[in-house]
Amino acid sequence: MKRNLNSCLFITALILIYGLNRIPFSSAYSEVESLQDTQLVIYTYDSLLNDPYFNIEGNFSQVSELPENNIQITRFSDANELIVRLEAEKSNPIADVVIGIDNTLIHLIEDKTTVLEPYSPISISQIETNLIQNLDPEQFLIPYDYGIISLYYQNQIINSSTNPELENLTLNSLLTSDLLPMLIVENPKYSSPGLGFLLWIIAVYGDPEINFDGLLESNWRYWWNASRNKITITKSWGDAFNIFFTPEEGKPIMVSYGTSPAYSYCQWADNSTSAVVTQEDDQQNAWLQIEGIGLVKDAPHKENAKQFIDWFLSPALQSEIPEHQWMYPANTEVTLSTCFEESVIHPDEVYRLNDLLSPDLLAKNLADWIDQWEQVIVLGYIDSEADIPSFEFYPTLLGLIILGIPVLIKKKKRE
Repeated sequence: MKRNLNSCLFITALILIYGLNRIPFSSAYSEVESLQDTQLVIYTYDSLLNDPYFNIEGNFSQVSELPENNIQITRFSDANELIVRLEAEKSNPIADVVIGIDNTLIHLIEDKTTVLEPYSPISISQIETNLIQNLDPEQFLIPYDYGIISLYYQNQIINSSTNPELENLTLNSLLTSDLLPMLIVENPKYSSPGLGFLLWIIAVYGDPEINFDGLLESNWRYWWNASRNKITITKSWGDAFNIFFTPEEGKPIMVSYGTSPAYSYCQWADNSTSAVVTQEDDQQNAWLQIEGIGLVKDAPHKENAKQFIDWFLSPALQSEIPEHQWMYPANTEVTLSTCFEESVIHPDEVYRLNDLLSPDLLAKNLADWIDQWEQVIVLGYIDSEADIPSFEFYPTLLGLIILGIPVLIKKKKRE
């Protein structure tokens, strides 16, 4: 009887989650208003080369001789939305180029051959071979930048004196540290660094439900269940960044990149921020993100798109990546500034957890992991081996039922 009750309550909660998930994804803030004179359409996320601002349209116009006003960039709140838009438009493509799908998000594309087509740019020999192999060996996407996911913090508030655990931080010690309530994490359903952090935790703890050991032979769901009522979760990296730099919020640590400290150090010689990764199994561990640029299948302006991709991967543009994008450039011909190299964590300094999660494993489980993460955050983790869910489950579920059902009823009446 107890198992039946648990099942009924769990199904009810899933119905409510499904109803919430039917809310449409947020639209791009810069839609293509008129395509009559457009000669190139680019889809990307809102923070690309945007702080400090780099005029992509103007600079490419000088190289290509396309009028700047005829180059249209549509920016989305995060890279996840790019995939949704590309798949929705695959029978009648609008975009020519897509920028920002990374080595994780590529596995959420149902069939990349229906939305992208392979292209080998002029500078392909200058792009790091291991980046190409770890992003997409078939070259539907070509790497343009990379960096490790890290915990980015303000060291005037958080340092080895206030938080000695920083010297040997682990994901387990983070759970019991006073850092946890100050931590901002992006939602992996919408945010690529948030998704990278989720995979970081999965790679460390493992997943017994698919017989994946990870480093610790545990269960990644435990970490999120223990942290879910303490951390702050935002939809996007931009939202997290705004909170991070708002003193009254009291959230001086966020999921970001090992390159993030260069942002303040290179611009203002300000070394008040630092980055850290966790140490498990006697090594420093982190997830490596590789972002790619791709040619949209049946692009309306294919030749212009190819010219843009060639330019974007050239040393001329790639030299702007470190101090506008705050990531490592994929082109090996770029020389990094001293301030950049002194302030960042290089991916070669850590064990790349990507080695534990093969492309096949990601392709089979990524969508389910994201769904399960959402269930853990909303409901708490229910151990399938136990008769009774965690103590947090029933109050959370009761709250959902009390609050959610009237909302659904009102929505139905409006319809």
